[in-house]
Amino acid sequence: MLPTSLLLENSLSVYYFRANEDRKIVYSNELFESYCEHIQPVKIDDVFKNDRDMAKAMVAMDKSKLTSPLPVPVSCRLPQSTGAQRWSAWEVSHGDETFHWVGVQLFDVISVEAHEYEQQNRLNEKIAWAQSHLVRRPLANILGLISLMEKSPSSEALELIPLLSKSSKELDSAVEYVVKLASRGRDL
Repeated sequence: MLPTSLLLENSLSVYYFRANEDRKIVYSNELFESYCEHIQPVKIDDVFKNDRDMAKAMVAMDKSKLTSPLPVPVSCRLPQSTGAQRWSAWEVSHGDETFHWVGVQLFDVISVEAHEYEQQNRLNEKIAWAQSHLVRRPLANILGLISLMEKSPSSEALELIPLLSKSSKELDSAVEYVVKLASRGRDL
């Protein structure tokens, strides 16, 4: 049977850290370290910076001593590198004079919507780039050819110039409109 600590220490989806009685973090898994890299936590106090959340964490640690080895649930906010805070659900258990913290990040609707909004903005940027570079370049070539045809006219070219010119200008206007529309999403 695989030891639980080995699973937690190597998990890519669960935060895990251990703290001693003085609340000093003595071990953390790679996921927790990368998630909290911007705050470089040394103590539990560094993780739960909000006073209310720290108070809840302290109560959970006290309860975990009484219920050992059973874990005590607690929800707290973790600071993000952007300054925002994200909810996490934790379970703390006590054993061998060490507190074991296991947590997962909770995704709320606002976070998911913000992520989707960012993805849509990236897509809009790609659309704007593609249209302004991939479509406009050939269109500019067409307009250049029309200009050359106008400078050295032949009877056949003269008949096509107004049609090519009109169609090219309509296409150019349509592309500009779509690029502006896609770019507007970044400014919202």
